[in-house]
Amino acid sequence: MTTELLMTRKRIPIDRIKPGMYVVGLDRSWMATPFFFHRKLIKNDADIELLKRHGIQEVEIDTAQGLDLAVDNDALEKIDDRAGSSTDIVPKASVESWRRQSEAEIAFRPLAKELAAAQSIHAEAISAAKVIFDGARGGAPIKRAAAEAVVQTLSASITRSPEANLLLMQMRRFDQDLFTHAVNVCVLSLVLNASEGIGADPASLGLGALLHDIGESRLPGNLLRKRDSFTDAELRLVERHPEFGWELLSGGEFAEDVRRIACEHHERLDGSGYPHKVKDDGIAFASQVVAIADMYDDMMSGRHHALLPPVDVLRWLFLQGHAGAFERSMVEKMIRCLGVYPIGSLVELSSGERAIVVAVNQQDALKPTVRIIASGMGFTQKYGPVVSLAVADSGGLERRIVKSLNPRKERIDPMAYLKLAPAPAEK
Repeated sequence: MTTELLMTRKRIPIDRIKPGMYVVGLDRSWMATPFFFHRKLIKNDADIELLKRHGIQEVEIDTAQGLDLAVDNDALEKIDDRAGSSTDIVPKASVESWRRQSEAEIAFRPLAKELAAAQSIHAEAISAAKVIFDGARGGAPIKRAAAEAVVQTLSASITRSPEANLLLMQMRRFDQDLFTHAVNVCVLSLVLNASEGIGADPASLGLGALLHDIGESRLPGNLLRKRDSFTDAELRLVERHPEFGWELLSGGEFAEDVRRIACEHHERLDGSGYPHKVKDDGIAFASQVVAIADMYDDMMSGRHHALLPPVDVLRWLFLQGHAGAFERSMVEKMIRCLGVYPIGSLVELSSGERAIVVAVNQQDALKPTVRIIASGMGFTQKYGPVVSLAVADSGGLERRIVKSLNPRKERIDPMAYLKLAPAPAEK
């Protein structure tokens, strides 16, 4: 660990932690807590209470990625003193607005810092997945070590910034190839498992999610590329790909729980799925997680269904959960994890501004944190402010999302606006 990195880290008691801090270590082993990842941005008081409930007494924070206790407290105290004086013209509400919008800016840092590395990791993961799937199509054995390496690399990136990985998944939503879909489902399954504390074994879940559609490598290429409706005979063949997946992963290289994900990701709790019409407890828990992630990415990319915006996909999954096809609580956890407007969504605000969603709000899904990229007059802002829609700005302006926009139709590359502003040059 470098000296610079050590200088940005400090251990503090749990009572001094506050929203906006970035935790990189706890005083208890991960085996003794329900937290799979010990690196986390503290977003609200609920996060702090959760740590306290599980006996955490001391945490290590990284001030390069979040609030610095001493410096930020000094700044806030000065403003609070001004706000409390009789001659002060700054109301208390403005101080609280400043505080919360500053936390929104700080919450953006881990996403922006991890983004470049995550892009490289995703590109490598997709290339590796392509080699695996192309090899299976050509009859080559599937090497577990190669697939595990992809999962481990993605897991490490997700540990540093789940938001960056969800953003890249959103950016890939128009890619319809099988190996991109495999990486997207792997990422979403791992993020959902970690952020919502679902409890599935991450190694097996990630491996099963990455290889869930490996059976499609046994299907004719023209059938996979077909966008029109399948004939009855074609549909029967397509619905056999989970069985092909089970067979391809058999032979000792892969554990049964991984093979079950490949075989069961199209089964449904109400028995309406395929290939074996399994229902309820007959479907492995991890298979249910991957099933929801698979359906979400499938509908987002338009691989086998009409292309839909994220909000409509989530609405459909919500209805399927209430109808009994998916575990309702699992769908609700995914909606909470992704938000109604997932990270990376391009939106228009009531102020006329355009913005990109950079963090979800689990308390109010309609009010995420966004980066403003264009003013109401249409002037672009490369390093626009990061604001929480849950709080009005210091001038009393309350923004809300009025519609979701298609980046391709608007000719906007969201990735171009998700960088940290360069530090001012020293004089």
